[in-house]
Amino acid sequence: MDVEAIKTSLEATLIKHKRFSIIVKEDKRGVLKWLPVDVNIDDHVILPFIDPADSCNRDFVKNYTAKLATAPPLHPSRPLWQIHLLRVRSEEAASSLVMRVHHSLGDGVSLMSLLLACTRKASDSQSLPTIPRQTSTRPSNGRGRLTALFFIMALYNLFLVILYTTVDIIHFLATIVWFKDSKTPIKGYPGVESSPKQIEHATLSLEDFKIVKTAVNGTVNDVMLGMTTAGILRYLEREYEAKAEGISKSEKRNIGDKQSLPSNLRVRSAILVNTRPAPGLHDLADMMKSGKEARWGNNLGYLILPLLMVKQQNPLDYVRTATGMTRKKKLSLEGPFTYASGKLLMKLAGVKAATAVTYRMISHTSISFSNIVGPVEEVEFFGHPIVHVIPTVSGHPHSITIHFQSYMERVVLVIAAASEVIRDPKQLCIDCVDAFDRMKQAAIASHQS
Repeated sequence: MDVEAIKTSLEATLIKHKRFSIIVKEDKRGVLKWLPVDVNIDDHVILPFIDPADSCNRDFVKNYTAKLATAPPLHPSRPLWQIHLLRVRSEEAASSLVMRVHHSLGDGVSLMSLLLACTRKASDSQSLPTIPRQTSTRPSNGRGRLTALFFIMALYNLFLVILYTTVDIIHFLATIVWFKDSKTPIKGYPGVESSPKQIEHATLSLEDFKIVKTAVNGTVNDVMLGMTTAGILRYLEREYEAKAEGISKSEKRNIGDKQSLPSNLRVRSAILVNTRPAPGLHDLADMMKSGKEARWGNNLGYLILPLLMVKQQNPLDYVRTATGMTRKKKLSLEGPFTYASGKLLMKLAGVKAATAVTYRMISHTSISFSNIVGPVEEVEFFGHPIVHVIPTVSGHPHSITIHFQSYMERVVLVIAAASEVIRDPKQLCIDCVDAFDRMKQAAIASHQS
């Protein structure tokens, strides 16, 4: 790892982004404002001492990153980011770079876009990575007798938008006030955001995701939600089975032995969404090169997505259920509403009130979930080939955070878990992977039949 080359390149790129060269200051009226400062690169690029005994520890990088998740906050006198360079071999890489960024600098998609704007294709050092774009197929404007049909469909879609938005807003407000998830072995407790973390990950084939999504006429994101639901359900089954082994026979008779999982469990995911498109890689690269402005900022809203804790006989039914829910969410304006209402609340009541409401809403749900699309080809970060990208986030009141990150036709499943709540995060990761394998086999079998 060429440390000096990385520092020099960061000074020529990342630091030119204004969010990475400013701090937050409180003015005389108590209003927080961004203030530009000079950046000393040595304050932000960290080379920790690594004991020679840890050089053979394949879990060192994972454990180091987990400790950073609960480390003291970044010092407010400097821009809120750090890059830790770990010259120690992990399971898949000769060395690692851990980037720690405060969420006020940007949402996950924007920050990932900025990171990728600092990379270049391994096959062409002058070209930016290729990021696949979602394409939507819209029916062409018909004429004659089809015009009436399109008009009816437009009215029907408008009705669905109003219906789903109304239901989701009521559901969201109820969650803030009183509507909580069930108390399960994965539900966090007050203050869980500060508890020790354990990070586990698994690498899967993107082509396998496409096989499953084709079988159910869904999307890759639907498959990810389906395998997450099935994996969590299996993990909960195991936890309740272990709990049942410790109760008396009379209590077991009262419970019954049809299934170990309690009925009507409420498990929901809070999903953070950017309500406006992230800036393109070329826009960000040009901005860092010339210093010009580019679209940036946290226009963030929330979606609350139920995960149905019901065992399915056909593994593909988990994905079909996820597909049905996500199609409704795509017609809902829940994300823009939560962003607009949060912005209004911050103006009327201040940052602390808005933070308290957001914290309460998140703490009433069980898990965080996200999916970020990465480059389709191998890329280099200032001349260093990237083996994989593993994102995660901390500081929110969830005991489980699940990320999916695609890169080079592979998908990395990342689980960050509060070790005081989740007894075996590695087993949870295995359960999700096993669920996905069963879905893939079911998809192949359905295609052959």
